[in-house]
Amino acid sequence: MADLSFISLATVLPALVGCASRDADIVPLVKPQFEVGKGQVGPGGVVHDPQLRARSVLAVARRAQELGWHSVGVKASPLPGPSGNVEYFLWLRTQTDRALSAKGLEDAVHRAISEGP
Repeated sequence: MADLSFISLATVLPALVGCASRDADIVPLVKPQFEVGKGQVGPGGVVHDPQLRARSVLAVARRAQELGWHSVGVKASPLPGPSGNVEYFLWLRTQTDRALSAKGLEDAVHRAISEGP
């Protein structure tokens, strides 16, 4: 589990996966407010646009894949952040037996966004 603030997970992922064994599961909490550019964050630091939230989760998932980690699932946190941001759990592992396809990942992200708070 990785719950980081004030830095993009895409930046930290190389160090994070470097600390994990190859048979580990990693579940980072994707916080769109730290993944999108400053100009795309709304008042109070909240990312309201579902497309921006989807893009954030997909960017972290794609960065993980570049590092040899595959997305197995994604779910919205049932608890919004203190300012109201919706955050997403991204389940990553190196084994490919349960890995989502590119289309499956996009569908899972959009489903998580539509089902989230």
